[in-house]
Amino acid sequence: MVYAAARTNSAFVSDNLISASSEGEKRVVNQGLRQFTWCFGWICFVSLLGCPSSKLPITKVSSQQFGGTELEIVAPKSLGLPGIWDVVAQEWTSESGATVQFTEYDAGQAVPKSEDRHGQFLIFPLNQLCEIDSRLVPLPTKNDDFESRDMFKGLRERVISRDLRMVANPVSVPVLVCYIRRDLLSAAGKKLPETWDEYHELVQSLEIWAPGLIAVEPLSPEFRSTTFFARSLAYCKHPENYSVWFDIDSAKPTLTSPGFVKALETAQKTWSLLPKDVIGYSPADCRRLILTGKAAIALSFEPSTASLTAQTASVTPDFERAAGIELAICRLPGSKTVFNRNSQKWDMIPVGTQHAPALCGFAGLATGVLRNSKSDDPAAATNLLVSLSSSSVFDHAFAALPKGPCREGQAGQAVSWFVPELSSDEASQYCDATAQSLRDMQLTYELPVNGADDFRQATSKALEPLLRGDASVEQTLTAMQQAYEAIVASRGAETVRDSHRRGLGMAPVLRR
Repeated sequence: MVYAAARTNSAFVSDNLISASSEGEKRVVNQGLRQFTWCFGWICFVSLLGCPSSKLPITKVSSQQFGGTELEIVAPKSLGLPGIWDVVAQEWTSESGATVQFTEYDAGQAVPKSEDRHGQFLIFPLNQLCEIDSRLVPLPTKNDDFESRDMFKGLRERVISRDLRMVANPVSVPVLVCYIRRDLLSAAGKKLPETWDEYHELVQSLEIWAPGLIAVEPLSPEFRSTTFFARSLAYCKHPENYSVWFDIDSAKPTLTSPGFVKALETAQKTWSLLPKDVIGYSPADCRRLILTGKAAIALSFEPSTASLTAQTASVTPDFERAAGIELAICRLPGSKTVFNRNSQKWDMIPVGTQHAPALCGFAGLATGVLRNSKSDDPAAATNLLVSLSSSSVFDHAFAALPKGPCREGQAGQAVSWFVPELSSDEASQYCDATAQSLRDMQLTYELPVNGADDFRQATSKALEPLLRGDASVEQTLTAMQQAYEAIVASRGAETVRDSHRRGLGMAPVLRR
């Protein structure tokens, strides 16, 4: 069944580059990764079922320790989890004595509630975290097979913790990275960009170092807000400021602050040089253009770290990577100055350092344990989560699912997850760029607030006229600010404020 599931889900693993909110957007499938996943699934099948002595090294559990416990595994339908985890579930239940039932739901809908099971293990799109974090049980701080300190520090402390405890175990946390034609860049004697100004100079001089090629960024309606926010953090995310989009005490939006103004001015200057069609490009489109040799610069991320998307999303034809091209893959550029909203001043970044906070949470996959009114004891669900997280089981359990390096212990093995589409060196660069971003204590979850989709859609709508050349930076940010203020008013300022503070891992404001 692992074999069948791996083959069935290989397209899902290899194509979903877009965010969980971008239903219906085009997906790109690469034949090489499909074959790789097919083969990997077959290997898993043989290793798990074909060899009598091969058993999954499930986390230590007393024989039949959870006898009589009914465990519910809740997962999005698009994962096809009942087939993929059939062997894993059987092995765990034979050791623990518990019984397992799968419940599937639409990834675009709310996580279902259940009152008739003793425990719930959840696998969910990472961009749903702020909607369900209050329903998640804190995870162990230390366990022989679950060392929380092994998690990349920025990811652990800035994204998945509430009240200083991890509430989710990430499986994939993609961040946008920059793909550049290394062969052309080196031939021209140019270096990788460290700031957005240097990035702009490379785009502006394409005809000199990469004649006939283009630069692309994902600016489709579903993703342009993420691209803008990922660019903005270099100017808006000051180390002294907890929040980016809202004031943490009043929930007042901050879209017209000098940081966002500078970020959009810098972005618009570059966007005006990109092809007109870029207004409809997804991350998948951008990645395809750089791999097929049509683009020299692209912002995107690898598909095996993808989020969940609608099963009805269309699939584009397969493409082959252009022969002879070499890529450099690095973190997004940063800035030498950042605006401090506390002091209302621009601060210089120390020489020799790079201020390039990464944006995450727009896509990805995580696991957690749901609170359940029927039982206050989450031990069985927690044990399953810990078992699946151990290095000895993780590769088997997530062979055909979206995954990316989230722990120090995965930094080395993750390279194999991104070949053969990338060379070993390119895959290593990608893993390094991702790891550096997730270690950074300035790592920022996109719009950490309930109802983030409303704000994301308002951002995309406000950016549309600017991308078409029909609005100025000032007009765009004013429209964005007004739209955010209207959403905050409709939801209630206190509700938004408390949700936002919790999303940042902070305590709510004390009421007098």
